[in-house]
Amino acid sequence: MKKRTIIIAALLFIVVFYFTYTGKAYQLKDVIDEANVTRIEIDTDEGKRVVDDKKNTKEIVHSLSQIEVKKSKELDPKFDRAYWVKIVENGKDAYGLTIYDDDYIKAFSFKDKKQATYTIVKDQKVDVKKLFSTK
Repeated sequence: MKKRTIIIAALLFIVVFYFTYTGKAYQLKDVIDEANVTRIEIDTDEGKRVVDDKKNTKEIVHSLSQIEVKKSKELDPKFDRAYWVKIVENGKDAYGLTIYDDDYIKAFSFKDKKQATYTIVKDQKVDVKKLFSTK
């Protein structure tokens, strides 16, 4: 009886841990300090756009920070359109984001040299093309 209780408790712990870990949503604002962003570089198929203006960088970072994401195990997401975004804080490369359509974000920290893939939460309306328009 005791062995059965321990097995049930262990399974319950694993299930709770799994759903807690995989269900957690993140936002970019938890990582990036809007006040320190001095430059944003955006690369698309249409060309490169550099945003140095404080008002525009703040607007872009604020829009990005509202996107909710969940960790993903997808290593090679399928996509039609990709955007490479480099965020520079106080003159130093801070983060690189690759945004695949409106589905995935790969985030790279230049400081830690770590990369993670996230799935954009589906109930959001993200117009990435408009946000990063190079025109």
